[in-house]
Amino acid sequence: MDDPEEVIRRQSALLAALAQTGLAYGRDEFDHERYRQVREAAANLMDLVTTDSVPALNRTTIPDRGYATPKVDVRGALFDEDDRVLLIQERSDLRWTLPGGWCDVGESAGEAVCREVREESGLAVRAERLAAVLDRERRGHRPPMAVHVYKLFFLCERCPEPERAPHALETADVGWFPLDALPELSISRVTADELHLLHDLHREPSGPAVFD
Repeated sequence: MDDPEEVIRRQSALLAALAQTGLAYGRDEFDHERYRQVREAAANLMDLVTTDSVPALNRTTIPDRGYATPKVDVRGALFDEDDRVLLIQERSDLRWTLPGGWCDVGESAGEAVCREVREESGLAVRAERLAAVLDRERRGHRPPMAVHVYKLFFLCERCPEPERAPHALETADVGWFPLDALPELSISRVTADELHLLHDLHREPSGPAVFD
């Protein structure tokens, strides 16, 4: 059984992360006030298991107010027997990309990529290996973002679980594409060069991960 204090720490960090996201993206002042209340509740929970003199709210539950670090984006690459790559069409811009997105607080990078692929494509996958850790600013992604982003690309294998409908609010379509006939890509999320790199790594399963 998990240590109750550790459970409280994890749950307070999760609540604080949800509050931080809500404050960043919420447009309604009433919602903002609710998210501030959630953030305060997270701090109060952390105070229950914090014994030092550093305020829990600033030390743990709002890390972005401290030393700035890159955000982490995960992408899952799945190739079929004909070397076609699985892509999803983003509803936001109707362009195509590898399934993926931001890691959530409380989950590992491997868990995050499997969740994202499942949600956006409907396919259950296993993260086979980390293929590349790339710096978004150095890889030609447009438009630029206000935050620095590390992109973690995983090569994935399909699991023998039933396919289900992708998340309707995020995914407009799902398809398999040969690399010489790619659709219009959402280059904010993935580039053709990255897809070719991942294909090369897929063909060389013993090769090391690529990084910037």
